[in-house]
Amino acid sequence: MNRKKWRNLVFILVAVFALVATSCSGSEDADDAPAAEPAPTSAPAPADEPADEPEPADEPADEPADEPSDEPADEPSDEPSDEPADEPEATPVPLTASFRGVTETEIRIGMTSLDAEMFGFDQGDLASKWQVAVDAVNAKGGINGRMLVPFIDVLDVIGTVEADATCVKFVEDKMVFAFVGWLREDNELCYTERNNTIAVNGNDVTPEAISRSNGLLFATEATKLGIQRNLVAAAAADGLIDGKRVHFSILASEDSLTDPLLETLEAHGATITSVSRVTSVGDVQAAEAEHDVIIQRIADEDPDLVYSLEPALMSGAMIRAGIDIPQITSESSEDLYLNLGVDPTAIQLHVYAPAQIKTFWDRGDDPLLNECVDNYNNAQITDEDGNVELVNVTEDPSQPINLNLVVRACQTVWLFAAIATAAGPNLTNETFLEAAANLGPIDLPGMSAASMSEGKIGADDSPLVKVIWDDEKEEFVETG
Repeated sequence: MNRKKWRNLVFILVAVFALVATSCSGSEDADDAPAAEPAPTSAPAPADEPADEPEPADEPADEPADEPSDEPADEPSDEPSDEPADEPEATPVPLTASFRGVTETEIRIGMTSLDAEMFGFDQGDLASKWQVAVDAVNAKGGINGRMLVPFIDVLDVIGTVEADATCVKFVEDKMVFAFVGWLREDNELCYTERNNTIAVNGNDVTPEAISRSNGLLFATEATKLGIQRNLVAAAAADGLIDGKRVHFSILASEDSLTDPLLETLEAHGATITSVSRVTSVGDVQAAEAEHDVIIQRIADEDPDLVYSLEPALMSGAMIRAGIDIPQITSESSEDLYLNLGVDPTAIQLHVYAPAQIKTFWDRGDDPLLNECVDNYNNAQITDEDGNVELVNVTEDPSQPINLNLVVRACQTVWLFAAIATAAGPNLTNETFLEAAANLGPIDLPGMSAASMSEGKIGADDSPLVKVIWDDEKEEFVETG
């Protein structure tokens, strides 16, 4: 009973204090009553002059009412929303040993250059072309803070044995993350197919290599499909496709290109009369005989245009049959025609080819090309006699013919760097492939357009240019 009386007395005292606090502070919210206990310490002073309180309360009420409505209403709501958005970006992501050949500080890559000295070509110091291209990337901070560490070998331009041995050394001994260099003859398959290693080839790659590389193969140059699509686009721009009846001829071994190219032709307004699939290629006589049969069928169809991926054989058959139907092709190798005794001027042959690096240099509007050449010149690479090797932009035959190789190295290394950078700090095969699929347009030296996207292997998107036969030089040269 005493405890209950004491509890009632406490409740009464609390209620009295609450009433006093309420009358002094003017509060109308009963839920604030316990918080009003400190009020008696400051309340007695105003309690002597309660009538004067409303006037001071009016003046502060006027001043904040004006200023907050003009400035604070906007500024406070904007500033807090900006600052928190920047905080996550400022948090650095730690670099780790995320994959084979990738450590906290470096990315190991295998590189090869091809030596064509057996054919009488002097391209200067082959390994230095690739080293200088790597140095340029590292000088700009590397790839997300990691430095490229290259292992460079020079191989004969022909053969697979040496290339395979180098591949095994790079993958098993050097533990590289990727191959970044120049290969031929499908030698990149040692990396992609057999060793699950990314390969970025500074060359064109075959449909066979693409199909067997498990998505790990990339190239600077356009693939054969990409080049042929660019050919159709260039011919269409010259009025050779829209509304025309077209006979299409392709090697049976490349039949995977047929449907995509027929779709491209039709998208540009062509009607396909028929398709020839050539089976004989190794034996010249057999190939010529097969083309003679194809030409008779073409003569019966009488199309407006012939589109052949084996233009020299098709041209020879046309000349033998006395048929002069316009033909489009991307094949501009003079040896291919001359070796078969074909005069490219004897028929209506419309040839479109990728622009040469020299063409881009002569245009003078490619800053990345200038940077690539300047990097090599500034590196002061010397031969065994102490002579400095400069980039031979005039293609002086008395000097190393090195312009194409210098630029090839820049294109290849810089393409790899662009994809690897987009892959982010956690660099693995998977993040590299994802980055390539989503990269989009990129800038590379000696290309007027380049990009990477889902399923795209070759970076170069440069439009093809029209070339014509020069009788004096016995080669195709760019028009204009």
